[in-house]
Amino acid sequence: MDDSQRKKKKAEEAFGGKGPFRLYLVVILSGAALMGLEMAGARLVEPHFGSTIYVWGSIIGVFMGALSLGYWLGGKIADKSPKFSTLGVILLLAALLTLIIPPIAPSFCAWMNEFVGLDVRYRTLVACLALFALPSICMGMVSPFAVKLAANQVTGLGSVAGSLYALSTLGSIIGTILVSFVLVEIIGTSFIVYGVGVVLALVAIHCFFQNPSQHKKTGVFLAALGVSGGLLGAGTPLTFTRSGEELLETKESAYHYITIINGRSQIPPYRDPARLMMFNNLIESGITLDSNGQELPPPPAVTACGYVDLLGLGMVITGNPPSDMLIIGCGGGVGPRIFKERYPEQVKSIDVVDIDPWVFSLAEKWFAFPYSGDPVIRSHVGDGRLFVSQADPDKRWDYIIIDAYSSGGRIPKHLITREFFQEVRGRLTPDGVMLINVISSLEKPENGQDHSRLFRSVYKTLAEVFGVEHDGGSLYVFPRNRSGQGENIIMVATQPGVPRHELMEVSRRYRLVKNRLLAYTSLDPVIERQYALRPRLDDVPLLTDDFCPTDSMVHR
Repeated sequence: MDDSQRKKKKAEEAFGGKGPFRLYLVVILSGAALMGLEMAGARLVEPHFGSTIYVWGSIIGVFMGALSLGYWLGGKIADKSPKFSTLGVILLLAALLTLIIPPIAPSFCAWMNEFVGLDVRYRTLVACLALFALPSICMGMVSPFAVKLAANQVTGLGSVAGSLYALSTLGSIIGTILVSFVLVEIIGTSFIVYGVGVVLALVAIHCFFQNPSQHKKTGVFLAALGVSGGLLGAGTPLTFTRSGEELLETKESAYHYITIINGRSQIPPYRDPARLMMFNNLIESGITLDSNGQELPPPPAVTACGYVDLLGLGMVITGNPPSDMLIIGCGGGVGPRIFKERYPEQVKSIDVVDIDPWVFSLAEKWFAFPYSGDPVIRSHVGDGRLFVSQADPDKRWDYIIIDAYSSGGRIPKHLITREFFQEVRGRLTPDGVMLINVISSLEKPENGQDHSRLFRSVYKTLAEVFGVEHDGGSLYVFPRNRSGQGENIIMVATQPGVPRHELMEVSRRYRLVKNRLLAYTSLDPVIERQYALRPRLDDVPLLTDDFCPTDSMVHR
């Protein structure tokens, strides 16, 4: 036997008789599991802390920090016990720590959100540390451990180490794409996290079988137990319903964790039965049910979320129902239904745009939204800004509603900037109106935390785009409650040249249209609370495509 054959034999003995390829399998699968957990981890905490840069900053920071510590610890442990069985124990620990994440995450994140005095950034960071740091540290140990195992018997270590790190990175790429492009919409986040735990447990079993060990049977038993637990626990909801609510359906799309429940109206006295659509843990849309609380009544639709009625405030300014409408953001589709069913003679077309096809499907199934084939309501799956920019060059709407800003940190940045509003203004008819629903506090307090920055920044941006200061455009502000807390604020903008109405004139015009157009709801308190002052703008930014720091402005 020559020297090369002896080296080959030693390598095969070190890797369970199959050369380094079984070690390669460990590395590539653990790399895929790591990134699968990272991608799914963001979706796991978003329902509770919002879809903000803080969530991704916390996730990436925690995983990178955990990997750094894992690399260091892995190297230390590998020097003391360079065995496949030891690597199996590490992977088994990672599996068990991963498998317990889905059942504890919703309640733990909800508990963290009770610390309202702690900034949401730090609540998010603490939650990510508690949930993901330990399993990530364990997975970080794999690469240096694999290099050590390879170093024991293999010459050409640089080449082998390079192959191991390349395969680990390849596994990470596979895990990232598989989770984000495919699995989220097919099996959902909790299934993915459990799946990561199961994969790690199976890889641990693989390691236990690579060489004799007195702990092999115990390790295999625990790994098999973890696999069984993962399979039984898969599908754990990311959020939970409250007492008295009936869960109808959940769907995890590429954009939202959508829950449909039968509960109670969000309009005082909060007693009427209602069907609600929730994005993550926040109510997005609602419709009033019949007296038995199970079925939708005949048209016209009645909202269970009071802000929807405020979308009719544009008619106070124009004096007439719209003819051609554009609504960006569908939710349950209650708003479009109200306009179509309340004003059948005047409303000729309503374009509804939403980027999430599942929102349309669930709105059709549970809210009687006419998703397809309707002569008035035309649904468009796509990005609202692209729809506006790519529409027929001559297309104009006389009533544009932007209702795509969810509470809790889901504000599409490109739909709240000067550049976008300029495109919207260019699509309005000369006497048309644009309405925008912003969830924010209204005024900056003398003391305490300022939650009005979002409203004031949007006001500053709209005032510039519609020429409020110099070109004669108008901007009306209607807070829903004027409570000093985060609330729905409807802002109505008109083109330059349309007469500006002061407080008394707005009240007079409301009385003229109240019984004719708005008899189904009472907007008297909202009209009385109209905010006619110019808010302080010098300490808030103009929102642009280049600079749009709304994550730090959202009231949570």
